[in-house]
Amino acid sequence: MARPNVLHFALLTLAWQHVGALSARTCSLPTVEFELRNCTVYAANQPVVQSWGVLLGVGGSTELCAMPSTVVNSTLLQSSEICSDKWLRVENANTTMTAAQCRSRRGGFVTAKDLPPASADGLDALNPGWVSLMDDDSLTTFQYATQATLQIRDESITMIEGLISEGQQHTTSHIGLGDKSVLLQSLKDAELIGAQSWGLNAGSQSYLLPRDGSLVLGGYDESSLGGPFFNYSISNPITLNNRYCPLQVSITGMTLKISNGNGSAPQSKVVYSVANKLPTCIEPYDNLFRLPSPFLNDIKGMLAQVSVNNSAPVGSSQYKSLFNLEPGLVYPSSAGTFSVSMEITINEGLTVTIPSHELVRPLRGLDENGMQAIDTRFNEVQVYGEPAPEEAPVLGKAFLSQAYLFVDLESSKFHLAKQNEKATLRPKPSAKCPAEPALGKTEKGLIAVGVVLAVIIIAVVLYTCYKWLTKKRVAEPHPL
Repeated sequence: MARPNVLHFALLTLAWQHVGALSARTCSLPTVEFELRNCTVYAANQPVVQSWGVLLGVGGSTELCAMPSTVVNSTLLQSSEICSDKWLRVENANTTMTAAQCRSRRGGFVTAKDLPPASADGLDALNPGWVSLMDDDSLTTFQYATQATLQIRDESITMIEGLISEGQQHTTSHIGLGDKSVLLQSLKDAELIGAQSWGLNAGSQSYLLPRDGSLVLGGYDESSLGGPFFNYSISNPITLNNRYCPLQVSITGMTLKISNGNGSAPQSKVVYSVANKLPTCIEPYDNLFRLPSPFLNDIKGMLAQVSVNNSAPVGSSQYKSLFNLEPGLVYPSSAGTFSVSMEITINEGLTVTIPSHELVRPLRGLDENGMQAIDTRFNEVQVYGEPAPEEAPVLGKAFLSQAYLFVDLESSKFHLAKQNEKATLRPKPSAKCPAEPALGKTEKGLIAVGVVLAVIIIAVVLYTCYKWLTKKRVAEPHPL
């Protein structure tokens, strides 16, 4: 008779595993991660798209570059109508884009007729920030909507997206991460993330020291933290000077250190002091610092003092070879080489220093073929050249290059920490496993069955071993 121990002990192990599986409870805490970087899209018989952001797949056949946005709750996709002849003309810049420039500016686009149609009803109410932004920019806020599948890394999710077919007050598609984000709710409902939260390492678009960033949905990147979190409440009311702004902080100090690059000691210029708190938006969709008129004029004056011949910034008519996506303060190189850094202190005590390589760079834009290009005849300071809309200041990606942002919609909180520039992406879910509830009658019954089964198997194993050993003794010859 074969030895019984292997088979029977396997059965015994299986029984105890059954008991353990019933009595132990686990929960899944997944996250979804994206790279944030130079984003290139290739499409048949179309110009190559060169942009910056997250690469999204739409409808199984189209790719887009998109940016996280707190202005909207729905994800909004650029549609082909946005690059029709009507919208190639940019009046406030007094320029006309080529079709290739428009395509790269928008991060690519979808074609509405190739996607499943959906009703746009309710999108206005869900996205009041977008409605406000588009008031003076287009006739219809949402002409079209779709219920298309978004490819998110190795996963996909289907929901209603708005299609952007008009207007100039935007660049790429919006990944809707507002306070009522449809994307985060859809991903959580599908159990692809464990919590409605997101973390952003904005990376850097610096000319000298560029680096990729990351977007984590359902948590944050633990490796991006260069210090402790500073904690803030999501704004209520949600607007600042009529601008939709869920992530609000108060600037308590802003100082520029400026030199003209000739080796002279930098001069410190206080733009804003702690005498009053300046309510400010944090918005990752914007690239530049956007400042109210008085502060913008102060900075222009400071730069004029250290420039050659008291130079003033120039308009886009001076650099027609490039289309500038978000014009900052542009100076001809004849004005001298600026070195500008900025120290910003916000409420709760967080101080962030923006180094000169983030604030000043050669002019970058799109050439007539839609390719990113540099014009070294000009330098650009990363402060938007016009007063902030509604005079509501904004800290965009230039600020976030040095500050990590984590937003937890479920607690109505957001958090800022100094950015670790050597981050390697180590996602940490923000959700926590729920406490184990008391077992119900059915579960208790199943555990009891498992215990009885285990006892029976033990008895069978012991009995079988006893019989096997007894027969073995009988078979052995007695010594003489």
